[in-house]
Amino acid sequence: MTVATWWAYEVRRCGHQPVTLPVLAAVLGYVGVAAGSEDGTLLGRTLLICALPAATALVCAAVVAREPMPELHLSLPTPYPRTVARRLAWVAAVAAVTALALVALLAAAGEPLEPGTALLELAGLGVLLGGAAVWATVRSGATAPAGGLVAAGVLAKLLLVDPVVPEGAGRALPALLAGGWLTARALRALGPGGPAGVRLGRSGGPYPGPREAR
Repeated sequence: MTVATWWAYEVRRCGHQPVTLPVLAAVLGYVGVAAGSEDGTLLGRTLLICALPAATALVCAAVVAREPMPELHLSLPTPYPRTVARRLAWVAAVAAVTALALVALLAAAGEPLEPGTALLELAGLGVLLGGAAVWATVRSGATAPAGGLVAAGVLAKLLLVDPVVPEGAGRALPALLAGGWLTARALRALGPGGPAGVRLGRSGGPYPGPREAR
């Protein structure tokens, strides 16, 4: 199997959500900013910064929970965490291209925003919410807790972080670190000896080891 065939297979396994949801969220963010005044509106700014990261996080949770037989992957030579990481990389790539296109279109339209700051905030919030969604999905074996955690993260940003932390790196860097840490913990828990304690797509029970999976 070539690398191209491998990636094509993983993209098919992810389904259409990694493309459709971020694009729809970007359209919503663009409309929210474009429909505002010359100085921008709170609603437009909120949609611009939060819609795409939240949609991407929900896609990450869906991609992790989409695999119906993770115990089978544990018996394969390729580590299952690596397979999940490869699928999440596809989601992240689509989200990054969508964010760049969104900010470039808004800048070309003369909207009042700083492209670098907007991209930093999109990246930071996207990684944080995505990591939280993946972690919650792995721990619970379902996507519902991930959705609640994503909503709580957006509200915490709007109500607690934004009023006191300046825009730019002050918000983005801690979010990037926290999101990366949560993602690493979730991927480590997906291994045969990981501490997740649940089987994705099932109601309970530990992940089987390689011998039991076979």
